[in-house]
Formats: sequence, structure tokens, C-alpha cells
Amino acid sequence: MSKLPVLLLALAPMLPATAEPFHARWTAVLSRFVDDRGQVDYAALAKDRGDLDAYLARLASEGPRSTPAAFPGRNERLAYYLNAYNALVFDGVLKRGPERESVWKGGLISGYSFFVRMKHRLDGVEVSLKALEDDTIRKEFADPRIHAALNCASRGCPRLPREAFSPSTLDAALDAAMTEFVSEERNVRIDPVSRTVFLSKIFDWFEKDFLDFETSRAPGTPPSSPTSIATGRTGRHWIRRSA
Repeated sequence: MSKLPVLLLALAPMLPATAEPFHARWTAVLSRFVDDRGQVDYAALAKDRGDLDAYLARLASEGPRSTPAAFPGRNERLAYYLNAYNALVFDGVLKRGPERESVWKGGLISGYSFFVRMKHRLDGVEVSLKALEDDTIRKEFADPRIHAALNCASRGCPRLPREAFSPSTLDAALDAAMTEFVSEERNVRIDPVSRTVFLSKIFDWFEKDFLDFETSRAPGTPPSSPTSIATGRTGRHWIRRSA
């Protein structure tokens, strides 16, 4: 009888366990507490936040800055930051106390406090949600599709998915998120009688992101002015305000 199986059994306790996929705990949170419409059951999450806290603890100490070998490519880094941003929004809402509609409830001061003044531990440093979005996600990746993927804790935000963004399927997921966003009447509505296009404020706040992206995809070709909507590398929706 071969002694190899016996030897392997003896060594088993010394072998490293298979690492849990980095965003597995976040997927567990999303699948349990987010419904098909993207609405979050914060009350239930507040009573059972074990997976969220485990994920936040990992985000606090690991990431592209402190453990770069685990995030070798663009998709690994971008998926990390998108998931981290959305998870930190969850944490921020729970810290403030769940609100039914929006963290902007109470006016600009409330929103400023949530996105700018509130600090979170991420990848070994303290960061605000606004700094994470503007200085890292927007600046490093220059991809306007992220605006259909980030959760702003309001009913007017893009629908929150029920699973984490994965590096292997990130491009397809971002294409799908932006396509869904521009397909919803609340975000893009055309009135043919008045020749007017009504757009989500996201296209106003981040207009430069969309225009720069379109210009970079087709050098020398002027973008539709003053607003264009990119749906990813597979197609475009051109939106013009009436003259």
C-alpha cells in the first residue's frame, strides 16, 4: 500500500487554506440585503452585519496600495475601489442611522457631512467618499461608466447590483450598468414635442467625464455638444439638448 496518502493527510494541517475570494463577503451582503430594485434593507443589515464588518476590516488593511501583488491589473484595482466605495456607503449610512430615502435628507450640510467630512479606513489610510471618488476612481481610471456603478445612498442613484463587481467580468458589468441607467426614463427622457432631452443630474455633475471619454475613444471627432452619454466600448447613446 502506498504511503503517499498517509503522508498527505499528515501534512494537511500544515498546508495553507484556500483563500476566500476577496469580495465574497461583500457579495454575501448584497445578495441578502439588497432587493431586485436595488433597495437596501438597512434595518435588517444593522442587526446582522457580520459579513459587512468582516469585509470592511479587510478593506481597511488590504488594497492596491498596501498589497499591490493582489491587484495586478486595471480591472482588479477598479473592482476593488468600486466595491469598497459602495461598502463604505453602507457603513456610513449605518453609522448615521438608516434613512428611508437619502443621505442628503436635511439638505446640503447633511450630504457634505456624509461624503466629505466622514472618514473611513481604506487600504491603510483615512479617506472620505468624495476623495475616493474624485482623487482615485475618477482620476486614475477616467471611465464615466463608474457613475452607473457607484451607490450614492439615494433612491435617485443607479440601481445597486446584488453581487460584487468582479475583475473578470468588470467591463461587461459596467456596460450593462450604464446601458440600464440611460434606458430608465427617470434618467433620460425625450420630449419630441418640445424637442427637449431631460437628463439625470449625474450628466450635469460629471459632464466633463463623459465628454473626455468620448473624445478619447474617437480622436479628432468632436463629441455631441454639450452632453454625450457613453455606454461602454460596445456602443454609444448620443444625447443632444435642444438648440
